Amino acid sequence: MVIASTVSVLAFFGLFGAYPQAFSTFVAAGLSLVLCPLMAWATKGRYHFARLNPVNGPDAHVDDITATHTCADCETAYELPDIADCPVRSGPVCSLCCSLDAHCGDACRKGAAGGPVPMPTPSVRRAAG
Repeated sequence: MVIASTVSVLAFFGLFGAYPQAFSTFVAAGLSLVLCPLMAWATKGRYHFARLNPVNGPDAHVDDITATHTCADCETAYELPDIADCPVRSGPVCSLCCSLDAHCGDACRKGAAGGPVPMPTPSVRRAAG
């Protein structure tokens, strides 16, 4: 986003000519859409996750990725990739509740003294046919 914004501002001030100046917002949007996946590919995704998911471990084989866990905060069922252990809430927490909470002080990133939180057994919900 920083690269796209910088190039867009330079285009807005006419550094690249009249045509890119008129479409500087589209330059920013286009660069963001192109550079984001390119950077993820170049870094092999190693900077994507803010914290590892210790529910199954980063290298564990998961038989059913759609197995759900209930968020300890909003009590909604989420699939495994969208939850993380929360030492403050003593259970799994969804990414939305995690990003909206400012009181925990990112305890999961700092390595809580208690270690991983035991997780409940996942349940598989079948869609009604």
